[in-house]
Amino acid sequence: MLNLKEATELLMDQGITDNEQVVIRWILDGKLKAKRTKNLNIDYFIKPRDLAAFILEKQIEERCSQFGVDYHHWEKTFYENKKLKQENEELKTMVRLEQTKVRGLKRMLQAEYALADSPPLTYAALLGLDMDADKELIKREFKKLLKGLHPDRGGDERLFRVFYEHYSKAK
Repeated sequence: MLNLKEATELLMDQGITDNEQVVIRWILDGKLKAKRTKNLNIDYFIKPRDLAAFILEKQIEERCSQFGVDYHHWEKTFYENKKLKQENEELKTMVRLEQTKVRGLKRMLQAEYALADSPPLTYAALLGLDMDADKELIKREFKKLLKGLHPDRGGDERLFRVFYEHYSKAK
């Protein structure tokens, strides 16, 4: 346990304060933890651990004001950034899995087309139109289908993307 004078000397050595009255004010404000002595003299006992924590806090405040950085805000931002990086990695993993699924499905479709005797589907057959349907009619039917599949209208986003790719090719 350190008394008030010893604590003030240590704080003066660190360049944090220049007199005992400031230290007493910090104690009364609750910024520095201390216990009053049992006798009637106005003196305080300060634990070295509490004094060390207070010195560190004051040094951080001084560095923050010196360099214009808010340490607490920076620390919060750092942990938020770390959390976002983890979420980003999880999303990347999910995207890789979905891409693997899509590649597998494409391979399966290609194998089916290779095994099938019938010619591959045309856009007109896919949309249920006659084989001799003109390009404008195919585009209109694609637009109707895309409207129904649009995610904003409650449609499936994956199907929308697939059919939109086909629509883009058919243009």
